[in-house]
Amino acid sequence: MLESARIMRRRRNEVNTRTYLAMSVVVVVIAVVFVMMGSSCGGEERHAERLWRQAIECVEKGDTQGAVDRLQKIIDEFPDARVAAKAREQIVVYRGLATAVQSYPSRRARELMVQIARAIETFRREDGRAPATLDELVPARIASVPRDPWDRPFVYETTARGYRLRCQGADGAPGGAAESADVLVVDGEFRPAQP
Repeated sequence: MLESARIMRRRRNEVNTRTYLAMSVVVVVIAVVFVMMGSSCGGEERHAERLWRQAIECVEKGDTQGAVDRLQKIIDEFPDARVAAKAREQIVVYRGLATAVQSYPSRRARELMVQIARAIETFRREDGRAPATLDELVPARIASVPRDPWDRPFVYETTARGYRLRCQGADGAPGGAAESADVLVVDGEFRPAQP
């Protein structure tokens, strides 16, 4: 009887050792899968958040195009991230700012040319001729002769019928395209600039 009693009293790890080992492996594998899933989802969210912070830093530095690039990356690569909704809203604003900043010098040149042309037209109406130089407008019609947004003088010349006022754009040379394009006023009207 002693012999059979000994057989019945086995240590715990001797019974069903294969089942215990297999269950331990399954539990470890499941834990690893959950950890990997959690870190991959959180990793994408963290990366999107990092891009969001970089976009805000770009705006603070005045680099609106850099902000637009980072926001677009969030929208393209992490569309389901929490910050993607904010990125979709803000990209519209920052694209508008980037366009406004880029087009400001050309708009400002036109505004200054309107101011000068009005002074010239007033001079013509009162004196019956166009001024020989823009300095004739100072101080009666304008406080001082403005310079273009690139800090160069406007090109002014009288013609047989009136005058021509030209801003030579960002490059300061005749002709050009985009922000380097000339802006031309002939006798009080904007005209297409020919080099």
